[in-house]
Amino acid sequence: MDKSVDAEIVIVGGGICGLATALALHRKRIKSVVLERSETVRATGAAIIVQTNGWRALDQLGIGSTLRETAIQIQR
Repeated sequence: MDKSVDAEIVIVGGGICGLATALALHRKRIKSVVLERSETVRATGAAIIVQTNGWRALDQLGIGSTLRETAIQIQR
């Protein structure tokens, strides 16, 4: 597989952090490419915990409210 990609930044990992980073860069018109080892997109997976600062970052990206609609808040 020999593919040429025009990107300024390479992001390794298509998880929540990698995709959030790619989205932020895209909005700043910075070209990036996300490398992910999985060949398919999965609808299921392990749970993730997002702390307060993580939600702030997602809010800054404009996707926090959408994600909160499906999130289950852990009660202490």
